Amino acid sequence: MTLTPEQDLLHVRDGRDIWAFDLYSVDQLSLTDLGVIFEIARKFREYKTHKFNLAKWNTQINCFFENSTRTLASFDLAAKHLSMDTTSVWGSSSVKKWESYLDTAQTLDAYNAKVIVIRSSEAWVAQMLSRHTAASILNAGDGWHEHPTQGLLDILTMLDHVWSDNLEWKLVTIVWDIMHSRVFGSLVRLLKQLWATVRVACPMTLWPAHVENFWVEMYTNVEKALTWVDIVYALRMQEERGATGFIPSLREYSKMYGISKKRLELASKNAILMHPGPVIRDIDIHSALSAVDEQSHILKQVENGLAIRKTLIWLMTQRMDGKTKTFTRK
Repeated sequence: MTLTPEQDLLHVRDGRDIWAFDLYSVDQLSLTDLGVIFEIARKFREYKTHKFNLAKWNTQINCFFENSTRTLASFDLAAKHLSMDTTSVWGSSSVKKWESYLDTAQTLDAYNAKVIVIRSSEAWVAQMLSRHTAASILNAGDGWHEHPTQGLLDILTMLDHVWSDNLEWKLVTIVWDIMHSRVFGSLVRLLKQLWATVRVACPMTLWPAHVENFWVEMYTNVEKALTWVDIVYALRMQEERGATGFIPSLREYSKMYGISKKRLELASKNAILMHPGPVIRDIDIHSALSAVDEQSHILKQVENGLAIRKTLIWLMTQRMDGKTKTFTRK
């Protein structure tokens, strides 16, 4: 008997769950949780833009205290593909009127949404708010801290490339601004959990305090850091977070650390190139490499991002059914 897409997803998920009502950090996820998330995400990816009825009658509010295009569109589309009602609000307007994050979140929670997606320029906002809302909180990026869904989609892209369920014996080099990058914050945690060897290439001025606690190999010479690696991950210079004060200029920094075809050839023959976007062409990555080169997996990351966010939204709505989340009203 041929299964409908809904039946197929329910079959994959049958008896499997992640043990969290909220997701504000990848540290909440076990290896078992990661396996569940990736298996379901691959199934969602297979069905592309199919309109599921898996979360019908539920509401998602995208509350972005910080501007975003790609992440907001991805979360909104993911919820709509699950047949959820969605609305997006720019929380910065209420905060500018001196309303606290907590008051804003509890106002939105009073609309009885199942999921609230939070993005903020300050760290730990999502974790703090998760303790005070009945809705599940999904962290869409908080300050310099973490971006959990970006980290998960990146790891899914890597695992699909290496045809494995872990990254043991794989070399991953992360280039550019790691100090101000919440993408790095989530990605490095997941890479170490999956036993990857992580190299970082950037000037010493962009080394975060205590980065050695992640057991990464630090390089100031990008050519050495790229030699024989399996995955090259270029980050963006976070100008809006003051990162340019740590370098002479973007042009000079690009000359020292930008990923060109010549530099990419230092990596393993089958190495892939990744970037969280948006790519600043000919600064972060040479224009010819950013999308059309066969080694570039940047658009695959975008596709995986939609699948990962569908997965998490669905799992969060299901975890809430028939269960009570512990939270407090102020």
